[in-house]
Amino acid sequence: MGRQETKSDYLVKYRYPRNQFRRGLLRGGIAFLARILVDYKISGTQNLPKKGPLLIVGNHFHFLDTIGPIHSTKYPLEFIGDAEMPNAPMSMKIFPRIWGALRIMQGTPNLEAMRAAEAVLEQDGILGIFPEGHVHKPPLGTPLPGAAFMALRLGVPILPIGTYSEDAWNLFGTIREKGRRARVVTQIGEPFGPLDIGEPGKLPGRVEVKAAGQMIMEKIAALLPVSARGPYLKDLS
Repeated sequence: MGRQETKSDYLVKYRYPRNQFRRGLLRGGIAFLARILVDYKISGTQNLPKKGPLLIVGNHFHFLDTIGPIHSTKYPLEFIGDAEMPNAPMSMKIFPRIWGALRIMQGTPNLEAMRAAEAVLEQDGILGIFPEGHVHKPPLGTPLPGAAFMALRLGVPILPIGTYSEDAWNLFGTIREKGRRARVVTQIGEPFGPLDIGEPGKLPGRVEVKAAGQMIMEKIAALLPVSARGPYLKDLS
């Protein structure tokens, strides 16, 4: 039986920031392609904290939504995401591997991912997660418990980001059919939290996780068009 990894082991294993050269090349490629293929608008950059720890949460209407936090924040981001991505095109299945995302298996205990996330945030790192856990068409749906549990368990500020495209990220089709670039908007909200459950050291229960998940989704919804908000904040007027 092997030695159980300690907290110090995880701090070494997930030393922040990681893969800086590779990620720098990817970020440069994303910025270049965004200028050519996308009419990209970013708002709310004044809300970006200067440093971590920070948990970034966002919607996931398209496989390319990952580009939103990368392109709009310039942070040395770590991501937690689905290890399988069964419906993703091959190019997007490869991207998390090249980036070096923290990969989780949906429907299984994610102790490794939680320990990795804790190690990143304890080093004042910045971690991105999509609360719904999978890609789907608008509007917003029900979040999985992972993001809310993590926010409560680790007690760090949370930054909501909403990314939306009226052209559904149809990059080449929009150019070919409409004679223009696809329009994409990323809106950065105000940081909130840290969330807590009032008792230091206590693990969050189902009620606390559900309430935190609702709050997180409402913060994301406020950054999206009304038609994309689903059951959250349908009317902000």
